Amino acid sequence: MYSLSQVAVSIRQALERATGNRSWLIRAEILKISSGLGQKTVYVDLVEESGGSQRAKMRGVIWPSNGARILETLGDEAASILAPGSEMVFTARIEFHERYGLSLFIENVDLRHMLGEMERRKQATIARLKELGAFQLNKRLPVPAAPQRIALVGSPGTSGFRDFIAKTLLHPSKRRLCIEVFASTVQGTSAPKSLIEALIEAEASAPDLIVLVRGGGSKLDLDCFNDFELCRKISLLSVPVWTGIGHESDLVVADLVAHSYWKTPTDVGDAVIRELDRITNEVHELAANLQRTVQRWLEEKQRELDRFGNEIQWSSQAIVSGQRNALRTLEMQLNWQAERWTQANNQTIENLIQQLERLSRQVILQRRTELNAWLKTPFRGAQQQLLIQGERLQSMERSMATLHPEQTIKRGFAILRLQGQVIPDLEGIGIGDELEIQTRTGMARVTVQSIAPNDSKRTTEN
Repeated sequence: MYSLSQVAVSIRQALERATGNRSWLIRAEILKISSGLGQKTVYVDLVEESGGSQRAKMRGVIWPSNGARILETLGDEAASILAPGSEMVFTARIEFHERYGLSLFIENVDLRHMLGEMERRKQATIARLKELGAFQLNKRLPVPAAPQRIALVGSPGTSGFRDFIAKTLLHPSKRRLCIEVFASTVQGTSAPKSLIEALIEAEASAPDLIVLVRGGGSKLDLDCFNDFELCRKISLLSVPVWTGIGHESDLVVADLVAHSYWKTPTDVGDAVIRELDRITNEVHELAANLQRTVQRWLEEKQRELDRFGNEIQWSSQAIVSGQRNALRTLEMQLNWQAERWTQANNQTIENLIQQLERLSRQVILQRRTELNAWLKTPFRGAQQQLLIQGERLQSMERSMATLHPEQTIKRGFAILRLQGQVIPDLEGIGIGDELEIQTRTGMARVTVQSIAPNDSKRTTEN
């Protein structure tokens, strides 16, 4: 039977024979690391994971002398490389201690090998994405004219995150932005999965733009942004993705599959503000152009109104003038018709007078004949008849006096004569004949210039 110490010694001796006390090149993820590198012994919990489960786990030890050499090799990137979640390639001796068990005594970090391996994986990711045509998918998406609803994916509290917020929300222009944060880890082996989950949530919020930021760091720190699944997810998003990852010299695969990329988070913030400024300037320019167009339109319409007003004024004046001329013409026609009517009536009156004169003479002759015959009758009968006939004669004389031309003229009628003869109508009268018009107040001689038919008489005859 063996004691525990004997078993432990046997294991140590067997391990020493198998390893030959030589150094091994090992790759593992840092799960936990103590502080004091280069000053005291540092203990590191190392792990290898696959599919979310641990395949192996060991403890690493860094002596102070080895820690100083590692610090010299890594320089300023030591803190970011030797951090929980980072993958590290290092040389180490495998030792077994009877009391402390199996440990990896880390001698140095092989940065060149780490970078080479990272570059190999990066190029492999690029090749696979090219086969899928992923580099143009997100670039084809249109960016809204004024991207104000922004989904920000990153690690709150980091310098890159703060730089973007300061450049957008605290910009002097005070642009109205709605930024919703979707937190994610941005370093280590768990970062790709965390970033994918954050991007899915950001896409579900239906923003105008997704912005992915990460501040400066070593190339190893940024290696998570070369992850194939992460980059493929970015290319398949239905929202444009803008990236600002690392320093000016850094270019990760996530930049290549995004819609647009900038060198730093600050530059992404500047791009957002520039886009809003551009749209604002375009809106102001459109407003100014619209104002000028409306002003020109109003001026043109004012000129048209002025022209229409002048035309209306001229038209109204022409209409009024035409109506006045029409009224004057109508007045002249009325006067002419009245004169013709008067002349026609005067002729009728003259004819009546002549007829009365002839009838009166005939009646007088007839009555004288009757009177002479009556005188031959007995005296009494003759006297009675004489009285009767005398009364009748007086009545006729009164009628004749009433119908006498002089009395007719006094009532406003006139007598028309041609060469001293009373004429009843215009028949036989020619242009240039001289006529005499006898009225109550005197005699007028006129020369005929025109002769027009009597419309009223023609109408009556028809």
